[in-house]
Amino acid sequence: MLWLKYLMMIVFLITVIIGMIYAPIRLEATDKKITLKMVFSSREIPLSEVTKVIRISKSDIDSSIRTFGSGGLFGYLGRFKNDKLGSYNMYATELNNLVLVCTTNKKYVFSCSRSNEFIEYVNLKIKNNN
Repeated sequence: MLWLKYLMMIVFLITVIIGMIYAPIRLEATDKKITLKMVFSSREIPLSEVTKVIRISKSDIDSSIRTFGSGGLFGYLGRFKNDKLGSYNMYATELNNLVLVCTTNKKYVFSCSRSNEFIEYVNLKIKNNN
C-alpha cells in the first residue's frame, strides 16, 4: 500500500500545480482588449468581439453545474453551465463583484474588485468602437 500513498501525493501535487497555473491574478482592460493575467499565461478577449459587459450577482450563478474545472481550489475556474446564462467560462477568485463579458460566441464570468469601473470603461470603449 506504499504505492497508494505516493500516488495520492503525486495526484495532490499535480492538482496544486495545475490550480496555480490557471488561477487568475489580474483583470485588465485597454483600448483594444480585455486581458486576464494568470501565473504563467494570459487570456485575451479583443474588444471588437465583446457585445455586452454587465455586473451579475452570485444568485445568477448559484444553480451552475461545473462541466470542467475547479469549484473552489484557487478560485472558481473552468467551464460552467446553468439555465440563466447557458455555458460560460469562469475565472473568479471569489463570488462577489462578478462581471459577465459576452462575446459573439462565448460568455465569460470574472471577479473584479473594481467591477463598476471596469464595466464603465469597457462599455465606453465598445460604444466608441461602433
